[in-house]
Amino acid sequence: MRRDKCTNILLIAILALSLSIACGSAAAEQPEFIQIIDVDTYEKTLRAGESVTYNWTIRNIDSVADLTISAEVRLANDGWTAELSAYEFTLAPGELTSVTATVHAPFEKGDATSNLTVVFDVFEDGYLVQVASVSASTEILGAFGSANKVLGLFDNPLPSPLDNEWGIFLLDVVLWLGIALGIAYIMDAVAYGFTRKTTTMLDDIILGIIRTRMLLLVFAFGVVNSLDALHEHIPLDLRDLVLTAYSVVVVLVIFYLAYKLFKQILVYYGKIIAKKTTSNIDDVLIPVVEKVGVVVIGIAALGYVLDIMSVDLTMFVAGGVVISMVLAFAAQETISNFFSGIFLLLDRPFAEGDMIILSDGDWCDVRRIGLRTTRLYRLSDATMISLPNNRLVNDKIVRVSNVTDPARVNVDVGVAYGSDPKKVRKTITKAIEACPYALLKDEARKPIIMFDSMGDSALLFKIICWINDNTKRVEAKDNLVEEIYLKLTEAGIEIPFPQRVVTIKKE
Repeated sequence: MRRDKCTNILLIAILALSLSIACGSAAAEQPEFIQIIDVDTYEKTLRAGESVTYNWTIRNIDSVADLTISAEVRLANDGWTAELSAYEFTLAPGELTSVTATVHAPFEKGDATSNLTVVFDVFEDGYLVQVASVSASTEILGAFGSANKVLGLFDNPLPSPLDNEWGIFLLDVVLWLGIALGIAYIMDAVAYGFTRKTTTMLDDIILGIIRTRMLLLVFAFGVVNSLDALHEHIPLDLRDLVLTAYSVVVVLVIFYLAYKLFKQILVYYGKIIAKKTTSNIDDVLIPVVEKVGVVVIGIAALGYVLDIMSVDLTMFVAGGVVISMVLAFAAQETISNFFSGIFLLLDRPFAEGDMIILSDGDWCDVRRIGLRTTRLYRLSDATMISLPNNRLVNDKIVRVSNVTDPARVNVDVGVAYGSDPKKVRKTITKAIEACPYALLKDEARKPIIMFDSMGDSALLFKIICWINDNTKRVEAKDNLVEEIYLKLTEAGIEIPFPQRVVTIKKE
C-alpha cells in the first residue's frame, strides 16, 4: 500500500514537472512583435507640484503585419497624475514612433516617490499577440516636498490662527532672516580676525562689498522657498514667475558685485599706482579701462538675464556683428584718433606743459593729451584749440621746451653802408652780454655774430645766441633785439631803411 502511494506521488511530481517545463518553454518561445527602445533616463527628481517627462521609442519588428498598439499608464501612489502622448497607434512593418509619458507630482508634506508603469498591448488583426511594459521612478525633492513643515524639518508650533500654512510661511521668513544675520555675524567675526593681521585695505574693501549683498541673497532665497508653504494659494504659473524674477535678481546682484569689485579694487589700486608714475598713459587709460569694464559687465549681465527669460540671443548676436562692422566703418576717424592718442602717450614726442610749434607755425602750449584730441593753448591769439591726435602724429611738430640741449634765438640786423664791421661786432657783443637770457659761460655755445651778406640797402649781420632757459625763447629774443637796437643807437651806427635810387634819363 505504502509503495503504491509513493509511486502515485512520484508520478504526479513527474507530471507536474513536465507541465511546468512545457509551459516555461512555451512562454520562453513567445514571439516578440515590437521593440521598446530606451532613449531617456528613468529615475528623475523634481519639485513638489511640478511635472517631468519620460520618452520611449516603439518599433514594429514584424516584417509582414501591421500592428495596433494600445497603451495604458499606471501609478503606484495617490495624488500623482500621468498622461501619454498617444494611447493607441498603428505601426507598419519596420515603422517606429515616440511615446512620451508626463508625470505630475502633488504637493507632499515630506519626501515622496512614485513608480510609473506603461503597459503596451499589441494586436494583430484584432488578436492580442504581445504584452510589454516599461517603468520609471519619480521622486519629490525633500527640501521642496516638505511644504507643510517649517523649513521642511519640523511641524508648526504656533497656536491658532497661525497653526496653518500662513504661520509656516511667517516662521520660514523669520528663520531665514535669522540665518542671513547669522551668516553676516560669522563673516564679520572671521573677517575681523583675518583683517586685523593685515595692513592692506584690500580685504576691508572686499568685505564691505560682499557682506550686505550676501545677506540680501540668502534672505531672498529663503523668502522664495518659503512660498512653498502657500502652494494652495499661489498658482504654479505665478510661482514660476517669482522664481524667474528671483533668478534675474541673483544674476544682477552677482554682476553688480563683479562691477563693484572691479571698480573698487582694480581701478582703485590702478589709480594709486598711476599717481606714483611719471607717465600719463596710466592716468588716461585707467578711466578707459574702467568704462570698458562697466560696458562688458553690463552686456554679460544682460545676456544672462535674457537667457533666464528664454529669449533667443541668435538675432542679437547676428545683429551685433553687423552693427559692429557699421560702427567700425563710420567711426574709423575716431578709432584712428584713439590709437594716435595711445601713440602720443607711449612715444611721448611731447608732454603736457611743453611748448610746441605746429606745422602752420603756431606756437602752442600743450595743456592736455586725450585719447581722441589734444588741447593746446595758442599763444598768437590766446585761445584754446583742440586738434585730432592723428594730425599731431602725421604732421611735423617742433618741440621747443623740455629738451636736453639749450635753445637758441636767431636775430637778423642790417646796418648802413659805410659802417665799420668790427665796431658793429663789438657793439652787438655788448648787447648780448647785457641780455640776461644769453648763455655766455658755455665755451661750446658762444654767441655767433656773422657778417652774412650785403643787401640792397644795408650790411646784413646774423646773430645766433644760445639762451639759458628753453621756456623763455620769446622773452629772450625780445630782450636781445631791444638791447641790440639800443647799443647800436648809442654807438652811432645807423640802421637804414630800404632805399632805392631812381635815375631819369632825358632823350
